[in-house]
Amino acid sequence: MSDDSGSSLSRMLAILDRFNIERFEWTVEDLSQAMGYTPSSAYRYVRALSRAGLLTRLPAGTYVVGAKIIELEALTRRVDPIVLAAQPVLAELSRQTGCTCMLSSVYGDRLINVAQHVGLEPVEIAYTRGEPLPWFRGAPGPAVLAFMSTQRARKLYEKFGEARAEKLPSEDADDRGWREMRGRLKTIRQAGYCVSFGELQSQLVGFGVPVIPQTEPIGSISLVCTRQRADLLDSQGIGKLIVEQVRGLNKKIAP
Repeated sequence: MSDDSGSSLSRMLAILDRFNIERFEWTVEDLSQAMGYTPSSAYRYVRALSRAGLLTRLPAGTYVVGAKIIELEALTRRVDPIVLAAQPVLAELSRQTGCTCMLSSVYGDRLINVAQHVGLEPVEIAYTRGEPLPWFRGAPGPAVLAFMSTQRARKLYEKFGEARAEKLPSEDADDRGWREMRGRLKTIRQAGYCVSFGELQSQLVGFGVPVIPQTEPIGSISLVCTRQRADLLDSQGIGKLIVEQVRGLNKKIAP
């Protein structure tokens, strides 16, 4: 299969997307079948990724992510300007509320947790640092989507709107599902923050506010706590508190 160098690079890097929690080890043969690549192309791509340190070969002949990815993750943690600027905000919000606070950043069509500050209340969060978040469930994703352009949000809905129309069996289910979602996003935008009750984890409540240093959201700051703590907190007051803190962060990181 011939292709230009840019397309070949994209095809090679797409292999890295196959390494996730569900499957962390792959053989070249399995990658070839899963990706639809010829065996020669799969071997060539895996060899190049291994030379770059992005993959490493285990004695059994399978491949896992390599040391370079670990090095880059550590580098991001230490020098990423947005992560560094957000850390005091996360700590302050956690101090004032007792909640666990997180920074999630937009990377293309993914929203990924990149920083976290644990609160006074111990909670086990499913989506930890480095894990992609659902766009249409919970607080971090919808908080960002509500401030995106309608066109971009719709494209993400068409790609990631899982279960968006499971209960809408008619032919226009997707359109009706999107109209319902758009209505929810409009409400979030008017409020300035999102509140989610048990959408990601049944016993947890989330609050999310978008980070918008210019015109487009680049991520969100979110708080997570148990339902018991949420009952003791003023949801509206918590939302406004996060909005105020994120406003200061936006000014700090704006170009």
